[in-house]
Amino acid sequence: MTHAPADAWDRIDRWLSEHAPGYRARLRPPADGELLRQVAQRSAGAELPPALLSWWARTDGLDRAPAPASPPPAGHLIPDFYDPCGAAEADERRTIHLQVARDIVPPPLAAAWEQHTRARSADPAGTLYPTEAVPVWLPQWLPVAVDGAGGGLFTDLRPGQLHGCIVPFTPTGHDRAPRWPGITQMLTDVADRLQSLDANEAASMRVGHWTLPRG
Repeated sequence: MTHAPADAWDRIDRWLSEHAPGYRARLRPPADGELLRQVAQRSAGAELPPALLSWWARTDGLDRAPAPASPPPAGHLIPDFYDPCGAAEADERRTIHLQVARDIVPPPLAAAWEQHTRARSADPAGTLYPTEAVPVWLPQWLPVAVDGAGGGLFTDLRPGQLHGCIVPFTPTGHDRAPRWPGITQMLTDVADRLQSLDANEAASMRVGHWTLPRG
């Protein structure tokens, strides 16, 4: 499995079927191919990682909207606080983050900020800017998971050895280094953690700060 995270997702899916069928029922069906093409086109010419396309071809993220007959899904699939977002949601959230980054720059500095952003976009994937006074967001940073508090995980689509790496972010910035090299490694880590749970952990649905999916 060089690119596709199919094996890891199959293991996650089996765990959810047994331990969290309510959460699993909230996972959306596969993303439409035309939608994926549109998201790719709006990624500033960057290539979407094959593993991400493969994941969205299996499930288009988690539906967090309250259903009439059931509460929102409980727990989080990705440690510690993250749930997958689909292609349309990822594209929408990227647009919002880019607009917020522009809005907080004083108008006299807007041109310099745009030039600075273009220069950052030419840096290799995995180059991060956690100490910037103004939170950074690049067109090549595409959210793949959210935490419900304005933060989440993005994949860095710039070229380089770390193309597709996964980075945690908050409303005020992002981590100093990627958490996973890519989608496949992230899903494999989740699958390994879920399958390694003992009976007590699975029953309590909590491991450290990670509240496991349930329902």
